[in-house]
Amino acid sequence: MHRSSPNERTGGPGPLTGRRLIDFSQGVAGPSCAMLLADLGADVIKVEPPEGDWARGVGHQVAPSESSAHLSLNRNKRSICLDLKHPEGRAIAARLAARSDIVVQNFRPGVMEKFGLGYDTLAAANPRLVYASIHGFGEDGPLAGAPATDSTMQAFGGLMSINGDGDGPPLRMGNMVSDMLAGSYLCQGVLAALLALVGTGRGQRVNVSLLDALVAFQAPPVTEYALTGIVPQRSGRQHPMIVPSGTYEVRDGFVTLVATQPLWRKFCTAIGQGALADDARFATAQARLDNRAQLQDIIVSFFSQLTQTEALQLARQYDLVCAPINDYAALLAHEQVAANRLVGQWEHAALGTVPGIRNPIRYGGIEAPWSPPPMLGEHTRQVLAAELGMAGHEIDALTARAAVVEGDMRR
Repeated sequence: MHRSSPNERTGGPGPLTGRRLIDFSQGVAGPSCAMLLADLGADVIKVEPPEGDWARGVGHQVAPSESSAHLSLNRNKRSICLDLKHPEGRAIAARLAARSDIVVQNFRPGVMEKFGLGYDTLAAANPRLVYASIHGFGEDGPLAGAPATDSTMQAFGGLMSINGDGDGPPLRMGNMVSDMLAGSYLCQGVLAALLALVGTGRGQRVNVSLLDALVAFQAPPVTEYALTGIVPQRSGRQHPMIVPSGTYEVRDGFVTLVATQPLWRKFCTAIGQGALADDARFATAQARLDNRAQLQDIIVSFFSQLTQTEALQLARQYDLVCAPINDYAALLAHEQVAANRLVGQWEHAALGTVPGIRNPIRYGGIEAPWSPPPMLGEHTRQVLAAELGMAGHEIDALTARAAVVEGDMRR
């Protein structure tokens, strides 16, 4: 298991080594984008208000200003505390942006402009700047300035309408789906803008909304509705477009299996129903959709007689797609997760040894950096001195005037 010490940035140079990113974002979507770019070698300076990114209070609180949400979204960053409501805090932010390649922000439309940190202002001083923004509903339209969270976006964006049992209420998916998707999409956009910069010499705006990210994520069911006019319904344990595909109860738990058309004949043999392969009711994917209930009765009856181990062994014997329903304890204990080196450990200055989830992308010749998420304001003095050339007495004066905060004063 990979470990790193406090303030240690391990790993070799990445494709974004030498690029600086100022991360004004809070919560999930923006910080996740900045973290992905940090994984590629960018020097990410996380600008936090004196009270800290609000995600520091989300999830299990492991110490003052340290939470599971913050730890999961801010590896490989430095933290500086600036009060953007203070003119000197805004001036420092503008100076940092003028010396940087990328800005990431997720304030509501117009807020950064009020701070004097909008794209037009910053690009005038730094024409090569890539300015990346995440908004809830977008920058235009009747809801452009409306507040948004992942939960409300799952509702507005249609995802809850297809999640849950057919005769039950719509359900929220358990993770912050639109936030994480928007962060990934914005990362793609930033990388494309950096490539364009090589040819044009000019930066540009890159915008992603939670709404657009969530709708794009749902392209198959949304496209199905657009083509047919049939509104997709909640299908509970079963896949809405593929039969058989879903969760089935066994004697000691559940398994999930999928048998697409190329696997259909093999599946029928595995469950001792070889004649079903050519049965007109089930021989094609569309026929199985049309006769879902009849086929489900056969499959449910078969798997109800097996244990989970027996079901998984049968799937391996016939090379079928089948998996147990893991909780996170079972997942992280599985030898495949260990083989993928997905979980590492940091030596955190305040918390000691803490676990962290690594970037899932693996390269042949690049080792992603691996440093613990920063404490609130941990690098304020370092950044002001090293990046802006400020003397100690200047930083002391800014701290006294509450334009900046050094470290976590509440610790």
